[in-house]
Amino acid sequence: MGKIVVSNSTPLINFATINQLDLLRKLFGQIFIPQAVWDEVVIKGSHYESAILIKQAEWIKKKSITDKKFCSLLKRELDTGEAEAIVLAIELKADLILLDETEARSFAETLGLNFIGSIGCLVLSKKLGIITHIKPFLDEMISKAKFWVSESLYKIVLKDNQEL
Repeated sequence: MGKIVVSNSTPLINFATINQLDLLRKLFGQIFIPQAVWDEVVIKGSHYESAILIKQAEWIKKKSITDKKFCSLLKRELDTGEAEAIVLAIELKADLILLDETEARSFAETLGLNFIGSIGCLVLSKKLGIITHIKPFLDEMISKAKFWVSESLYKIVLKDNQEL
């Protein structure tokens, strides 16, 4: 707790869709999101129940970015939400950024940002004793949130965490 954490859309959607948004609150206390992520998840996704849960979560804080030029540069390769999340993480000197997409993670790594994805959040939750098993949550993310996970990664994660 007490760390500065920024999130892109996918981790929020994954956890909200399986009705486990509170796991992220337990892990990080507070999460910052840029306006583009809010627009994507809450405004454009307003017909989803996950959007309502995210909107109601007072611990998810909207914050505008200031470096629009750098964001424009990133948007040549990334979507708006990913670009703004990375810029916001840099501006807030975030300890961690929540990202699932490979390309966004590559940019974050190049820029020296620490990142974790939805699966990493589940692994951390198990390590901290917040959950006892990863598999039911991961299976639900795959089936309900349509979160794509390769079969090899799925098996590695479960094997590494003594669930296979």
